[in-house]
Amino acid sequence: MVEKLTRVSGVVAAFILLLTAVLTLSLVEPASSTTRRATPPYATVTVASFNLLGASHTPSGSKWASAATRMGYTKQLLEQHHVQVAGFQEMQATQVAKFQQLMGTTWSLYPGTQLGARIGENSVGWRTDAFDLVWASTVNIPYFNGNIRPMPVVVLREKSTGLMSYFTNFHNPADTSEYRNQGAYRAEATRIEIALHNQLAQYGIPRFMTGDVNERASWFCRVVAGAPLKAARPQSTYADGVCSAGSPRAVDWLLGSTEQPFSGYLEDRSDLVDKTSDHPMIVSDATLDAAIFPNALSPSAPPQLDPNAVY
Repeated sequence: MVEKLTRVSGVVAAFILLLTAVLTLSLVEPASSTTRRATPPYATVTVASFNLLGASHTPSGSKWASAATRMGYTKQLLEQHHVQVAGFQEMQATQVAKFQQLMGTTWSLYPGTQLGARIGENSVGWRTDAFDLVWASTVNIPYFNGNIRPMPVVVLREKSTGLMSYFTNFHNPADTSEYRNQGAYRAEATRIEIALHNQLAQYGIPRFMTGDVNERASWFCRVVAGAPLKAARPQSTYADGVCSAGSPRAVDWLLGSTEQPFSGYLEDRSDLVDKTSDHPMIVSDATLDAAIFPNALSPSAPPQLDPNAVY
């Protein structure tokens, strides 16, 4: 009888231990809920490239409105498309001044007028409520007849996420009645643009290139074969060594790092654009994502670019 009671007591004790374990487990949250990690920050920003048609090309008496009036149209377009960063070409001194008057402190420009009127013709602009300037520099690009023109390279930090990005903006020389046979200078400009983006790529933050390069498929295919870049334009692709430019109409381009997500690409050729410039406004959304570019969250900026560097 004693043995039977001992056995029963053991069974009861085991049952109590099991019940206690079950109750304990039911009160403990799943491990996944206690080890959940924060989602890496990301933000979608709208980037544009726009050749503004320099004031010197639209003198009084031409078919165009004044440069000041056309800058008012540019403001409308930037607001219409909710642009936050833009690469501007042919932004001559009077146009810079009008832009600054119209925008006040809501936009910043580099170089604007900081480095002289001619250098400011190719400027990067950004909304000050969306981005802070980390640093700004230039790279020397051959322009008409090979004359060197510094063109902007800036690092901006998106305010809501703290993510940094490079923005570069170029204008390669065209063949015109005044300046003929500029192909060799465009080729050299393109070589430098490729070399620059190969250098910047090592720092692992998003890179963007805007510009009027005065070439279409040939420029695109050379650039994406030579540097880790892709077009915002979905019809222009490069994969496995095969370039398919997709019959681009414009000589204006927006490119980004090969990993960079783009969406909502637009070549705006509306009536408002047509009375503002002889170029379309190129617009696309770009998602800055720390999961893709973790280095973009670094509190330390990438090294400042030497404006006198030779590529």
